[in-house]
Amino acid sequence: MIYEFRIAVRDIGVPIWRDIQVTSDETFYDFNSIIQAAFSWSGFFEHRFEITRSGGKDLLPIIIEETPLDTLEDYTDESDLREYSDEEREDVDEIEENDYDYYDEDDSAENEDQTLQKFFTDIDDAATYIYFTDAVIEVDIHLTEMVVPREDCSYPICVAAENASPDEMEDRTTILQNRDKLKLTDTKELVRLINFALSQLGDSDIFDTEYEDFGSEYAIDTSWDDALPDETEDSPPNF
Repeated sequence: MIYEFRIAVRDIGVPIWRDIQVTSDETFYDFNSIIQAAFSWSGFFEHRFEITRSGGKDLLPIIIEETPLDTLEDYTDESDLREYSDEEREDVDEIEENDYDYYDEDDSAENEDQTLQKFFTDIDDAATYIYFTDAVIEVDIHLTEMVVPREDCSYPICVAAENASPDEMEDRTTILQNRDKLKLTDTKELVRLINFALSQLGDSDIFDTEYEDFGSEYAIDTSWDDALPDETEDSPPNF
């Protein structure tokens, strides 16, 4: 099953949203990456999900915490070829032994290895995504459609969008002062750029180099403009 979500940044003063289609068995861990890519954020700051409506019923928020795998990944990224000290190696061993069982099944906090379909079962089921930047960006998530997957389509995919996202490195005062600069008229180009970002999920060569600030106008990093032609095979498209 394919879920379509309206994912909208809250309280910026201009409408900023993405309609994203994802598979229902996507984990919250991966859903976080999808949201980050759709809004051109880097994932530098901590985040969490709060489920506020599930099964057609409003709920006291169910907190879905960042997975301990985030920490494990920091230590075990195969692209990092440096040698770890014995002390760091002990930290990794401790993570491997303990963090997978960190959360009690009876605790109110869930782990991000849970799938979307566990909580999103009815149209209008909802959650809040909180990204703990200096501005503390809050994002409303609503399930708007459940559809059969298309054979000619790969997921996740953005089907509609409006306006550029706030810069994760700015405080709220600066974001609000500059909010008119977030307004975009070319929504087709915006959707194209978002889908490029989504298509690169999992490509560490892209996300670990110049791609990390995929644009300020819609997060276009101008350092790509200086690349030689044979270096731009995977570079983001420009306006």
